[in-house]
Amino acid sequence: MNVSKPSTAVAPGVDSDVLIVLAGSTRPRTGRAIAKLAGRSPTGVQAVLDRLVGHGLVEREDAGRAALYTLNREHILFPIVELMAAARTTLFDRLRSTVESWQKPALHASLFGSTARGDGDTESDIDLFIVRPANLDPEDPVWRGQLEDLTVAVRSWTGNHAGISEVAEDDLSRLVDEQPPVVRDLKEDAVHLAGPKARKLLVGR
Repeated sequence: MNVSKPSTAVAPGVDSDVLIVLAGSTRPRTGRAIAKLAGRSPTGVQAVLDRLVGHGLVEREDAGRAALYTLNREHILFPIVELMAAARTTLFDRLRSTVESWQKPALHASLFGSTARGDGDTESDIDLFIVRPANLDPEDPVWRGQLEDLTVAVRSWTGNHAGISEVAEDDLSRLVDEQPPVVRDLKEDAVHLAGPKARKLLVGR
């Protein structure tokens, strides 16, 4: 899955960008405004809008010399568009729900890297930072099973590999002192999943 634009798995190219812009608001917009928000050429966007109007998924309203467009939320295909627009949030929610349900809780869990920033692609890993509590054996079978199940789930949900950075609680101070790139990424872009926020966890230890 393209982790920056998951919707392209279903509607590649300009179509996806136009639908996501329209799904983000009920406000009528001109084709030029939609093109600007989508980061696409007005000509390409207009061709997509004309086609979607023909399918009834987009509604056109003439306003003087301009035409205004809105997504038809009563259309039978609207739920698909809605799911496409919410794909990244859905992934975050699934990750959060899974980690929070663990029998052996993590001290902390967060998503970082290109998926968190929204600038990855189909080859990007789903990078996860997991802190194992100090009193938990790293080879505890329940703990290891949880991590393995999460890896399998991420692959099933997205088609991408899970890149899990597992760190012991006792190693956090060393990370703060050494400041490897992962610490910068966590402080700047982490999507919080469980435990204390990354900024709080990685400061003043």
